[in-house]
Amino acid sequence: MNIQELQSFLNENDIPVIRGKPKTFLGIAKQPHYENVVSNIYAFYFNGNEAHRLKDLFIKSLLEIINTSLIAKNTDDFETFLDFTIRTEYGTKNQKRIDLLLQNNEQAIIIENKVLHELNNDLDEYYNEIKVTTKIGIVLSLHPISDIKHERFINITHLQLVSTVMQNLGSYMLNANDKYLAFLKDFCQNIINLSHPIMEKENIIFYYKNQEKINQLNTFKKKLKEHIISQVVDAGNRINGVNKYAPRANSFNDERLVYYVSPSNKNLMITVVYEKLLTLEKKMYIAVEMHGDLLKDRAIYNSIEFTDEEQAHVFAEHFKATDLTWSHFAIMHYQPTDLEISNLSQFIIDKLDDDHLLSIFKKLNVFILKDNL
Repeated sequence: MNIQELQSFLNENDIPVIRGKPKTFLGIAKQPHYENVVSNIYAFYFNGNEAHRLKDLFIKSLLEIINTSLIAKNTDDFETFLDFTIRTEYGTKNQKRIDLLLQNNEQAIIIENKVLHELNNDLDEYYNEIKVTTKIGIVLSLHPISDIKHERFINITHLQLVSTVMQNLGSYMLNANDKYLAFLKDFCQNIINLSHPIMEKENIIFYYKNQEKINQLNTFKKKLKEHIISQVVDAGNRINGVNKYAPRANSFNDERLVYYVSPSNKNLMITVVYEKLLTLEKKMYIAVEMHGDLLKDRAIYNSIEFTDEEQAHVFAEHFKATDLTWSHFAIMHYQPTDLEISNLSQFIIDKLDDDHLLSIFKKLNVFILKDNL
């Protein structure tokens, strides 16, 4: 691995920032792509009498798109669309279901909602089921579909619809219910998240163009992490009176901290949390930590004779203010230099001594032993 070559690569290239997609409520609920959920939300907003107070925003936006299509162009079939009912999962005579049906006495808009599934529905049956004078079918999809095999069905993307809604929103906002306006914005963001890939084409091109060097950098970071962990473990091995203990694999604490546990009481430990050393913050902390039964009567530790230097760190705010089954009795935060990270084991040992965390730990250990006799 050529360090100078990697440094030149970093100096000569702006690494693309991959921005994560904003979280939405549907995403948090693990339902961002469920077609029936999306249909129900559309049904709510298409209803001009609903609590959102957005009136005809959705139907006007949909008609605007319909009337620019080749099928509807040069006709006045859908210039207006009033007094319609809204139905979801509308059953046909052959027990199939239309996702969303907007219908009045003379007109109907038949919507087949597609999010992640392929279009393999019987559009003829859907179209023939609805007995009105004027009707049009819509396949509402995430991505454009060019081969819809029905002459009275058009394709509209979800993004087209919500984008048109947002463009037309301005004059409706004053009277809108703020809660449902926030829901609408969140729903639109959910559609945007589904419609766009995680990585743009330019970022993918950048990766494959520079794949070798990027992989070298990933290897470099992995080696740094291995170095940090080995140094934290080494420090624990060099301290008398503790047993090193790493959290179980794939647990929350795995690869973010190591415990140095008292051999006489597993609920007393020194915790070294190193995970942020691999971030731009380059921080870590060391805590004297207690668990379980040791926290039942926290006042008993007031009788321990700590030195003035130790008193500056004991009875940390976390210990005094929380009622969790674990607590930091004493804690110190650090931001080691590059040189100190290169010899992190010695840095940890020095800080345990200089900041009296080890002496605090030992006094607690002696006190707990006597208390248990």
